[in-house]
Amino acid sequence: MSARIGRNEKPELLFSAVVAGALSDRELRKGLEDAWTTCEWPGRMADQESWLTLYAMAGVDEGHYLRETELRARLLLPETVHLYRAATEGHQADLSWTSSFPKAHWFATRFDGFGSRPLRIYEIDAPRVAVLATFNKARGEHEYVIDTGLLSQPVSDIVAPEAWEDLLEP
Repeated sequence: MSARIGRNEKPELLFSAVVAGALSDRELRKGLEDAWTTCEWPGRMADQESWLTLYAMAGVDEGHYLRETELRARLLLPETVHLYRAATEGHQADLSWTSSFPKAHWFATRFDGFGSRPLRIYEIDAPRVAVLATFNKARGEHEYVIDTGLLSQPVSDIVAPEAWEDLLEP
């Protein structure tokens, strides 16, 4: 991806390059990792269906997920992964999740008092079939990209704020 554009413009550049047929498979995987991990809110830059299509084009399928920029066998993942997501109501089923409660807490509290909608921390046990990608190198967020449409039930489990402190302790 180009270092000359802002990080929030990277998804648009990636989508344009894909439409133009300008990327090899490896370049697509690298561009996908770069656009996803450097953009502040990738889910706002394109709809979920568009992102799911890009992950499929990058080789993510029933047998493979993306780990950083490389395809890996899905069977290497545990059967389920316990994950967290800080989000306002209505955005709990978006794609970005983390295996780190402290990171979810950071996302939930970084704009404390900013805006009128409170952030909650949701939790799921995601089956490995729902894992599209894992990213950690770029920002150290222990990020999982999850196709929440493959979950057996809607995302509704909220970590009670009174439990946050206990979950933050080592």
